[in-house]
Amino acid sequence: KEIDERVGAFLNRPLEGDWPYLWLDATYLKVREGGRIVSVAAIIAMAVNTDGRREIVGLHIGPSEAEPFWASFL
Repeated sequence: KEIDERVGAFLNRPLEGDWPYLWLDATYLKVREGGRIVSVAAIIAMAVNTDGRREIVGLHIGPSEAEPFWASFL
């Protein structure tokens, strides 16, 4: 539970300064759900600030890369 709170705080932190570059991508991961192994989509948003520092600025797990999943992420 503690790790979930830390991850939530990280993903909801304010972004200071300018972040002119943003990449969005998805990959599929195998996870255990209800005693079964299933495939889920992980959307990751990475940004680069004006100093060249890269950071993960968003992460969302869902059933697939279908349009509603992307729309809820954006």
